[in-house]
Amino acid sequence: MNPWAEGMAVFGFGACVGSFLNVCILRWPLGLSIIRPASRCPACGLKIPGPLNLPVVGYFFLRGRARCCGAHLDPRYPVTEGLTALLFTALWFLYPSQLFLVYAVLASGLIVASGIDFDHLVIPDGLTLGGVVAGISLSYLLPELQDRADPTDAMIRSALSAAIGGGILYGLAKTASWLLQKEAMGTGDAKLLAALGAFLGWNSLPWILALSSLLGTTVGVAMLFQRKQKLGVKIPYGPYLALAALLWLLGGKSLLSKYLFNNSPLAALGS
Repeated sequence: MNPWAEGMAVFGFGACVGSFLNVCILRWPLGLSIIRPASRCPACGLKIPGPLNLPVVGYFFLRGRARCCGAHLDPRYPVTEGLTALLFTALWFLYPSQLFLVYAVLASGLIVASGIDFDHLVIPDGLTLGGVVAGISLSYLLPELQDRADPTDAMIRSALSAAIGGGILYGLAKTASWLLQKEAMGTGDAKLLAALGAFLGWNSLPWILALSSLLGTTVGVAMLFQRKQKLGVKIPYGPYLALAALLWLLGGKSLLSKYLFNNSPLAALGS
């Protein structure tokens, strides 16, 4: 098949997955089934007909309003679908088929975790702890995830990376909470970094921690200057961890491998 045709097929598949991720973001925190019932209008609850439920294009066809009751539809729906489609397409061109499937699952989980964290300031254990188990298991089945040939070696590396990532952020959170005399960060963020370590290995952790801190601080300061936020108000950190991890997959890993790890003392740490 023509590579561009493959890319378009993956884009369409990613958009459909993104539609399902919207359902997960909406229903999972409420304890509702993500399978049944079928997609319904968030305002009046009527079932959305299949032709009007097409990912991305359905929103624009309806001009952002529900056909059944005229209620405004959240623009986050097409944004999530389009973002998932673009991520899947980029990962398809960057990685071989087996790695693509694993990273597509990881990207999907990060999108759901980010959406839920934005809405509820919590990340479900099913995503974080489940991600740790999945990352370690998949590293055994696909040692390339950890740049290893031996399955057992890859699984051990994945488990150690999860422990290092989760331990570092948990320690930082507890230290900050002690200094501030109030909770500075939820344990869900530490669990999320543990899951990222399990999938991406410890080489990724300095990048993810540094970049996510920079992104979170920049956005927080910008919101303060725009008076959209007050000091002391909690800001979700999970989305910035997720974004940093995705940027690692989309180029950060190769960038650091080329300019930092090669021919430097850090090469021993990465091996």
